[in-house]
Amino acid sequence: MKKGVILYYLTGGWALLTVAIGAHFLMSSMEPTADVKSSYRARLHTIPIVSWAPGEIKRLVIRGKPAVIWRRSPTEMATAMSQADASIPLKGWAEVLNDGSLANALGPEEFARVEWLIVSPISPAGLGCIVLAQAGDYHGFFDPCRGVHFDMWGRPQKGPSHERLITQQAYLTEDQQALVLDTSQFPLPK
Repeated sequence: MKKGVILYYLTGGWALLTVAIGAHFLMSSMEPTADVKSSYRARLHTIPIVSWAPGEIKRLVIRGKPAVIWRRSPTEMATAMSQADASIPLKGWAEVLNDGSLANALGPEEFARVEWLIVSPISPAGLGCIVLAQAGDYHGFFDPCRGVHFDMWGRPQKGPSHERLITQQAYLTEDQQALVLDTSQFPLPK
């Protein structure tokens, strides 16, 4: 073979190798990094609720993160709804809950958000204090470290904090036997 032909093939091979390496790095740069993948991975957890009575509160640790799950009784749901919308009196909320019209108007998913409250018990003030459930002036939560009273939705009503408790929406399974929730937004205890 002639020297020019060998040089031609060698140059073509180097060009092909350069394009292949460039394509590899281009494709690998488009893939999310491991920290991004782990932060967006849903951490779904299923909790059986068949034996829970209305008004019962359970404190659980799910994947190292504390959670308070509160199944509200009809009276507690009426109080919570009157705290959310004060234009309707407590007696009015109790009536629409008892006759089932609120459940029909909201639908099963929205009604489950009224009946079930999932909240992180870690105070948002940054002190790492655990809030007490069914406590305080608003029958919701109470932060004993800072003296903050939260309503039944985790909103501060009285005290030096303006930060809400971290709540999580949960979904009922189709057979209504379990709650499915994602605790990835809950803080870790200190």
